[in-house]
Amino acid sequence: MNENKSSSSSSSSPSLSLSPRGGLSDLTLLQIINDLEFNQDIVCLLMTCKAYYREFKKQYAKVITFKGIEYPSPDERTMISSRMTPFKEIYNASLMAIQTKKDHEINNPPPQTWISLTKTSVDAMEKINTVKDRTKLTRIHLNEFTGNIKDVLLPSIDTLSINIKSVLPRFPTRSQWTCFTLTSLSIYSDSVLPSDLQFPPTLTDLCISFNYRDPFTLDMTNLVDLRTLDVSSSSITLIPATNIRFPNPNTSLSSLTFKVPFDRSTITQSFLPPNLEELNMDYKYLGEYIKPPPHVKTMNMSTNIGIGHVYFPLGLLDVKLTLNGMATLGPWTFPQGIEIVDIPNTHIPVTPEFIPDSVKYLCADVSNPDTAVFPSCLETFVTSTSHDSPFNYPPTLKELEYQKGDYPPPVIYLPTSLETITLEIFDPPHSRVFALPTTKVINNDNSPPEENPPHFVLPYRVKKLEASLLGEHETDFSFRIDTIINCSNVEHLFIDNFGTTLDLYIRRLENGDVMINSGGRAFFGGVYRQQRRMDNTSVENRSFRDFPALYLTFKEKGGYVHVYPSNIPIKLNNTL
Repeated sequence: MNENKSSSSSSSSPSLSLSPRGGLSDLTLLQIINDLEFNQDIVCLLMTCKAYYREFKKQYAKVITFKGIEYPSPDERTMISSRMTPFKEIYNASLMAIQTKKDHEINNPPPQTWISLTKTSVDAMEKINTVKDRTKLTRIHLNEFTGNIKDVLLPSIDTLSINIKSVLPRFPTRSQWTCFTLTSLSIYSDSVLPSDLQFPPTLTDLCISFNYRDPFTLDMTNLVDLRTLDVSSSSITLIPATNIRFPNPNTSLSSLTFKVPFDRSTITQSFLPPNLEELNMDYKYLGEYIKPPPHVKTMNMSTNIGIGHVYFPLGLLDVKLTLNGMATLGPWTFPQGIEIVDIPNTHIPVTPEFIPDSVKYLCADVSNPDTAVFPSCLETFVTSTSHDSPFNYPPTLKELEYQKGDYPPPVIYLPTSLETITLEIFDPPHSRVFALPTTKVINNDNSPPEENPPHFVLPYRVKKLEASLLGEHETDFSFRIDTIINCSNVEHLFIDNFGTTLDLYIRRLENGDVMINSGGRAFFGGVYRQQRRMDNTSVENRSFRDFPALYLTFKEKGGYVHVYPSNIPIKLNNTL
């Protein structure tokens, strides 16, 4: 678990029965242990039932050959030849090696490379003087610092960020920027900025964010090595383009982001640097007569009006376009060869006139599903389109992200070519019990019938499933997983509930049991046995109803998120 959530778990449940050794062969047990990379998962496996531990110990304690590891120095590990070694000896040697390494790290901590400074210059220097080796400091963050910036410009820093609330620090003049290694500068101000900002000539990256009504000027004529410029403001005061003075010569800039209210009448074609490869700027400040430079490959812009079909450069590869108000997408807007088209939350025609055949990533809602013709090399599709019949997906499609729209379809059609699926899932009102939506697998790549069992709810090739849970923000919930275990080949399940996340790795065993672990991120996992509701082994009649429902229930208690497997979901009163 992450996102400020610690995890504790229990994998025992009266509804999950286990027999000695779990009905697993010796070879399978060895394969399982070999496959686990994290101590947490091994512990969870052996804690599933004492029978596993006892049988494992009895069968293998005397016959397993362990590989010994020597530690010539605390920072180096060398694998030596395999030998027969008692477990206790390995444990004690490992414990000693770990303690030696910890002692070494305590006595020889890695050098401090960054520091955050506040208040005055005197306070800042006192804190800097506590650093053991100041020559290793490369990053400084000034947070509501009110002193003189030149006082803290150590000669070793390459990155400086300045966060201003209400009181301005004193900025250096050009001659006072004495740190010749400084290449990245970020300035964030909630209110004001000095009217005569001056910068060191060594900068390659400059980011400025501000919010105030006074005239804004930016003189970068000495920044001949500047590659990336990002300027944003929530101010409504129009800024003349002539107030922005680019480096001279203006040939180094390759990435430009302007989110500021320009006076459009002051912008000419020569305003844009000629060698740009990335441009993020709203269309209303450019218009049809100010076009992106010819080398631009990536663009991000919003518009309230249509864009001409010869506007984008021929070499454009990646575009994110936000259509506001009554703006629509016209035919032949994008050049042939473009690979990424991101038009979120917007219905557009998906035909060759609007989406070139070269597109590999498409994010859009389909305005007319009945006439949709997808690019022949499409690999990823992100959408919330509601449609009662399947799309004609190309066989190249490997990843589908289905976002929940205002009118979700009754059935989500999933093509057999998929390998990864991401779904946004709502719970029924006030239940906090989540399950996969109704799905139907469609054959879009001429897969043979044996690769698509009729009881599968997900395509045969799908190994990874991401589920983003939506609805009321509650930490306690249940997620049904038996359909995923029994009616798919998913091996990696990622669950996200408002930042509380769990990675699950699923392995189906030879006797029908299933092993689930969390990849070392939490003490959750084990081998689970499901009891069939009926003696049905025929492929033709298999169904997710063959087994009782199995839920993972998440409950927060004492700052920890506990995960419990159960045949019964969470109750409305948040009790199991």
